[in-house]
Amino acid sequence: MAVDDSSGPFGSSATERPARRSPLPAVRQYLRHPHLLLSFKAALAAGIAWVIAVSMQGVAAEYPYYAPLGALLAIYPTVSGTVKLGLQTMAGLTIGILLAFFAAWIGDPNALTIAFVVGTGVLLAGWLKRTAGGGTGIASAGLFVLIIGNNDLGYSIGYLIQMVVGVLVGLTVSALVVPPLHSDAAVAKLALLRRTAAQQLRDVSDALRENWSSNDQRWGRRRADLSRTAEGAREALNYAQESRKGNVRRRFHPRDLAKDFEHIEVLEVVTFHTLNITNMLQDSIHGTSREPALSEDFKAPLQEAFTAVSNVLTQWTVDGIAGETLDNAEKAMLHLAGKANESAAQEAPFGAAASIAMSLHRILAAVTPSTELPGHYPSTGHDTETPTETPTETPTETPTEQRN
Repeated sequence: MAVDDSSGPFGSSATERPARRSPLPAVRQYLRHPHLLLSFKAALAAGIAWVIAVSMQGVAAEYPYYAPLGALLAIYPTVSGTVKLGLQTMAGLTIGILLAFFAAWIGDPNALTIAFVVGTGVLLAGWLKRTAGGGTGIASAGLFVLIIGNNDLGYSIGYLIQMVVGVLVGLTVSALVVPPLHSDAAVAKLALLRRTAAQQLRDVSDALRENWSSNDQRWGRRRADLSRTAEGAREALNYAQESRKGNVRRRFHPRDLAKDFEHIEVLEVVTFHTLNITNMLQDSIHGTSREPALSEDFKAPLQEAFTAVSNVLTQWTVDGIAGETLDNAEKAMLHLAGKANESAAQEAPFGAAASIAMSLHRILAAVTPSTELPGHYPSTGHDTETPTETPTETPTETPTEQRN
């Protein structure tokens, strides 16, 4: 009798014991995490600053501990951010020292002079931040000089020199040790926004088919998810642009961020109209005291249009929109426009049917190149613009279109 040893606690059956996943990809991903790199650079800068500080001569040699502090204060994830922060720190130190000397001239360190230095330092820091983007460390520098230095010029000079040395070390390490570029992260955020908008159109199609109630919590979750993703994409793109300023690695990793900014503008138009569609559907599936419910004849073509436009969004900027996908979207929009005309004629001149159809048309026009735009749709009677809308249109939100 043959013995099947492929099962049991020591068997090799794939169904009994799944293959163990290698931890290497997760480890690699963690090692590439931006915060880990930032921590390493901060540690390296502090160590180098200390080595330089203890080898200095003169009055600065008495205060070597301020050099690592300066390096720590200057380290920032991006090169341009480090330069800006370093300059702000040095300016703040200078102003703080002068402020402390003025307070010491008034009198010895006491509650009044300390309060004066701290209050004036914070006030100046806030004013400089608004006007010149500076003011870092004014109050702390003033306190150190006033209390520890006690009007000692040697302490002030040593403190300033060591802090400047630390800042310069931080700037050098930030600029030369693997300065990060965040272009890939921005591209990933843009792709996530595109997929989220496409999924939302499929979700509202499901909502229409399943007759979600107007107080269903899924409406709010969908809106919040899409809005949050749009904000994250814009922030990631701005951060990617900042990370390339002064970065020597940009020469080896060229990228046209202008094109990415065009994409985010298009996707923000898509987001705006998708949120409007979500809001209008929430009110019109079952109707309100001011808005009649969508007719049953309109629901099927609307679901078809949601799916067709979602498919166009899914393919946009990836491999190019397939001709069949565009044809399907054109047919769905023509069918929907006809139904919207009927609904507008029978119910209200500015009903949800026509508004939803126009928002879908806006989405399709935004993501479709002008040479590939579908043909003109039958007019709904409420909009005279043609489908030649540029993708950089900036939507103007009105209180009645966007929910808070």
